[in-house]
Amino acid sequence: MSEESPGREEQIADIAVKLVAYIEAQTGDAVPAPADVSADSLDAAFSALDAALDQLTDLAAVYGADRLQAIEPLVLPIAALAGEYFVHGAGATWVEPVIDADTTLIVALPGGVAVDLTGAVRASLMSGVSNLRVMAARLIAPESAP
Repeated sequence: MSEESPGREEQIADIAVKLVAYIEAQTGDAVPAPADVSADSLDAAFSALDAALDQLTDLAAVYGADRLQAIEPLVLPIAALAGEYFVHGAGATWVEPVIDADTTLIVALPGGVAVDLTGAVRASLMSGVSNLRVMAARLIAPESAP
């Protein structure tokens, strides 16, 4: 009897949980597990993620690695974690890719806005300081965002 392989959403959730463990192992600081994120803690979860990403890129710089090259392999796992935060904290849903080989991670927020998290994470990291919290705040409550 063969076991069915996990679906795309389960794979994304697993990657997000593994990134939480990786961040804690690398930085000594914990970021919330996706299952622990609610609407009330969504902003704090993204703040913790931003701080951890800034610390990871600072560590890369200390060891002589280029900031962006050091973090690039983590773009998809970071997008997975950010998406899981939106799923648990804002009721978002994952958007299935049109092409099976597409690795872009997109969530649809309850208001109907679709967000390319792969691109958003990459843009945030390229800005010099991770600003995913601000992006999330503007997407969830644009009228009260910083």
